[in-house]
Amino acid sequence: MKRRTAETLAPYLGRDLRLDYAWGQGFFEDADLETARTSGGLKDLAVTDSIEAFTQAVANRLKTRKGELAPLGHPDYGSRHHELLGEPNVERTRNLIKLYILQALKHEPRIERVLKATVLAEHEPPRETVRIELSVQLIDGPRPVNLVVPFSLEPRP
Repeated sequence: MKRRTAETLAPYLGRDLRLDYAWGQGFFEDADLETARTSGGLKDLAVTDSIEAFTQAVANRLKTRKGELAPLGHPDYGSRHHELLGEPNVERTRNLIKLYILQALKHEPRIERVLKATVLAEHEPPRETVRIELSVQLIDGPRPVNLVVPFSLEPRP
C-alpha cells in the first residue's frame, strides 16, 4: 500500500471544533471554543483538521480522566494518570504515568504505534510538574507526530 501524504491523510484525521487553550504554549488546559470570522464578516465557531485536529484529540484524551465520559457511552475514553495526583515526582510515579498514557493511546484509532513515550521530571530536584513527550506513527502517516504534554502532580482544590 502506498503511504499517504499529509494532504491525503487530512480527511482521515478528521475535523473538529478548534479549542482555544487559555494557557497556550503547549499547555492543554482551560479550553474554550475558538471563534473565527466568516467570509461575510460574521462570527462562527472555528474548526481544525489534519495533524492539528489529531494533536487536539490526543491532548483531550490525555487530559480526560478515564471513565469521566462513561455516562455518555465512552467508558474507555481518557487516561488513569490523574489517579496519581498528590504522589511524589519520583521514578515509580513517572513510570506509572507512562503506563497509563500508553494504555490510553491504545484506544486512539488513528495511531499505528507509539514510537517513543517518556515522562521526565523538568527540574532538579523534581517538583510537581512532569513533561510527557510522545512520538507516534499515524496509520499510513508520512512521518511521526511529536507531542509534549505537561502534567502537574499537585492536587487541585
